[in-house]
Amino acid sequence: MKKFTTVLTLLLLMATTASAQWAGKGTGIYKNGQYYALYETDANYIGTIGEYVYELKAPGASITFQAYRTFAGIGNLKVTEYLNDSYQNPFFDQVIAKSNYADYGPYDINHNSTKIKFYTEFGATLYKNFRNVIVPMAQYIYAPSATALDFGSADKGNQTSRTFTIAWCNVAGFSWNVTGANAGDVEVSIDENAQAGVYNTSTVTVKYNRANAGNLDAVLTITNGYNQYSHNIQLSGTSIETAVTANMRISAEAKWGTFCAPFDVTLPEGVKAYTGEIQNNGEWIRMTEIGVTVPANTAVVVCAQELNETTEWSFKDEPVTTAGLESCYTPNLTGGVIDIAAGNYLLQMQDGVVGWFIIPGEGFKLAANRCYLTATDNARSFICLSATEGDATGINSIASEAGTKADGKYMVKGKIVVVKAGKAYDMNGRLL
Repeated sequence: MKKFTTVLTLLLLMATTASAQWAGKGTGIYKNGQYYALYETDANYIGTIGEYVYELKAPGASITFQAYRTFAGIGNLKVTEYLNDSYQNPFFDQVIAKSNYADYGPYDINHNSTKIKFYTEFGATLYKNFRNVIVPMAQYIYAPSATALDFGSADKGNQTSRTFTIAWCNVAGFSWNVTGANAGDVEVSIDENAQAGVYNTSTVTVKYNRANAGNLDAVLTITNGYNQYSHNIQLSGTSIETAVTANMRISAEAKWGTFCAPFDVTLPEGVKAYTGEIQNNGEWIRMTEIGVTVPANTAVVVCAQELNETTEWSFKDEPVTTAGLESCYTPNLTGGVIDIAAGNYLLQMQDGVVGWFIIPGEGFKLAANRCYLTATDNARSFICLSATEGDATGINSIASEAGTKADGKYMVKGKIVVVKAGKAYDMNGRLL
């Protein structure tokens, strides 16, 4: 788009020209295998004290043109750009060649310019002619105003996002990378990536997930596809490790439960805790009693044989990263309910029998601070609990099924039962 203005309308133009900066989206003119903000080959002219205005389609980088003046004309031809709501001092201001077109340029222009004006002032006479006014499209990523993003302090697991705007022009894509401590806790996304021949702005969203406790000390680096531009943004914030609550619950009827916590827990009086080890290819679980403290992140079965009422204890402390003792139980340390798929096992009492029963149907929702048992290679509907050799500390209620159990000692409702040759005996050798 172009506009011709004589000296008679110059003052009106100056009063009504709207302020302009590149905003929104601009698309270049594709010719000869590249993009241009202006590609005007037509010949134009200005007479005595006049001007001619070209509007740019997109941000430009430089300008070239051809010009000449009539033989008797005098006075300089001036060329300027429209930037920051006004025309600037001319970047071209000289007497041009007479009679025949001569080449001028290239002259750098600001990529925020929106217009180019050819003009003369008092003292100039006759015509100034120009053609082939060419402005290649600029190619850049404009440095965002953000040089640092502070996510502040929040509890571990809390997600906080920050956004900033970045301008890009005629760039075949740009990319980003986050480096530094806890860089894996940072996600970066963008609403629109750069593309050749287009000017636009994009909103970059940076999310701090706070998966790990401590201070975030990372750098977001943005680069364009040609590696001509790189911008670093310092990322900071703090993930606070706050105290959490873990609940232990034991059924008065079955006198069992499962438990795990992200911190050490001292067992209540009368409660014992056991880790587990699968035996005989999943037929039974050998239980090993631990001391009065359940270490952090340890999955255990808990038992209180003297319990008369179903009881729940609450413990509160700050999580630690200490690894738990090895056990076949799988803990739910997420702090919330998780879905357990069918085919895995839950510790339950069914028809008076306490053991690990397979989860049927659609699966099960397991509360926080509980444990489950993953499916075994030889899937079965029931995996029994058993005592260790010489120390019957297991919990069980399978006396009626003694004929199907291996010889050994079992705990049946708080009493030791000895299975031998398919029959169950008490500790005094009496047949049960």
